[in-house]
Amino acid sequence: MQRRRLLQILGGSAAAPVAALALGRRGAAGAAPGVQAPAEARLHWAQGWLLWRDFAGRTIPLAEALADLRAVGADGIELTPRPGELAGQGLTLETARALLDEAGLSVSAHYFSGPFHDRAREEEIVGRFRETLVSLAALGGRHVVIGPPTVPEGVDRPALIRAMAPVLEDLARRGQDQGVSLGLHPHLNTLVESPEEITLAMDVTDARLISLAPDTGHIHLAGGDVVSILETYRSRLGYFHFKDAVRPFRRPDFLPNMRELGAGEIDFPGVMRLLAEIGYRGWINVEQDHTTLTPRESCQRSMQYVDASLRPIYR
Repeated sequence: MQRRRLLQILGGSAAAPVAALALGRRGAAGAAPGVQAPAEARLHWAQGWLLWRDFAGRTIPLAEALADLRAVGADGIELTPRPGELAGQGLTLETARALLDEAGLSVSAHYFSGPFHDRAREEEIVGRFRETLVSLAALGGRHVVIGPPTVPEGVDRPALIRAMAPVLEDLARRGQDQGVSLGLHPHLNTLVESPEEITLAMDVTDARLISLAPDTGHIHLAGGDVVSILETYRSRLGYFHFKDAVRPFRRPDFLPNMRELGAGEIDFPGVMRLLAEIGYRGWINVEQDHTTLTPRESCQRSMQYVDASLRPIYR
């Protein structure tokens, strides 16, 4: 039923030109190594499934989210299935992949977190990571976004950041064996959130194994200058979460601070100028943790800002 419903949603003639554009960008993303892709294909825009999955108004099927994304000309979706989530929609990894293929969309990444600083739980973490790699391969993705763990107050945070480095590097090697890259994702209320913690985490991990997967909203709310931090790690940028936000942040709830792109305080034009300068080629996931709109309206509003204000900067 999900597959048939998606075909019905996508069958309208009004969506056809946008669909062709989305399919064209997706095809260019698969260009052979060393072949220069067209300028418009160097960036790939996704939106996070959580915008639809966590919507409080009603349960939204994946097929509807994919239709929304296709309608706005996105290239993909960041999709990390929760245990039982696909089965609850009558899907398997294989039929979810079929829905993606029919929509002309790709999975940009899976999100993965755990107590990486706790060496006693390393075997458990590795086991779950293997499952993540299986899921990612089935859905066609090649990126894992590493979310740092939450830790109690009063712990030696720098010591724990150092302790998790070898575990992350081990996971990265396992990922590289399957063509998957890992990016560390600074996040509020976790072990890596402040500019100083980002610096330490980057310093103690091997740049050949661990890239930076920055979240503009979390960096901003943690007191960081987004453009400055990205400039510092310009050679290690592997994946992005774009979200807009307004200060001040009052711990722990950051959801009231989040905004659609262009409605907050972050210098996205400055970010895009840097990405154009360094020739960044990869995914940008619009990660909307919270909205006062419907998911479709939020998705449209952010992508309208992307189309009007950000795409023209990246040439």
